[in-house]
Amino acid sequence: MKKVLAILMAGFGLMGLSGCATSAERAARQAEQAKKVTAALNERHYKIDVDNMYPLRGQARVVSFGYSVEVRNDSLFSYLPYFGRAYGVPYGGGKGLNFSAPIRSYQEQQMKQGVRRVEIGVTNEKDTYLYSIEVFDSGRASVDVQARQRDRISYTGEMDFEKD
Repeated sequence: MKKVLAILMAGFGLMGLSGCATSAERAARQAEQAKKVTAALNERHYKIDVDNMYPLRGQARVVSFGYSVEVRNDSLFSYLPYFGRAYGVPYGGGKGLNFSAPIRSYQEQQMKQGVRRVEIGVTNEKDTYLYSIEVFDSGRASVDVQARQRDRISYTGEMDFEKD
């Protein structure tokens, strides 16, 4: 009986140690991910692949692979689907949120532990936009787009750290 009890105690002890190693590894991975996010934001060179969209009117939708918002130094590259009401746009809707433009204004602030907010103002030949991006240390992000000629729309996604 004592042998069985000793074996069980040793087994539980090993499981406890392996659990500690797993949480330590998880913490190290999270810290590494937070460093990547911080470096990308500081360099102003990052890409957010969107996976869901939330129009102002209507239902949320899952977005297929390939849509993204990218910041490269002083330019914004927007390739996003749009569903919503548009005001004063050309027949057929124009280019929507598919354009590249120089960044007019760029502000970044630390919101709370693990969350940074970036506000980017851009203007193209059709409209003026404000992109509000909240990026978490995990790499998850939410993107809110306000335009003068269109309803507001939001997206969620993940930072892509694959360098081109």
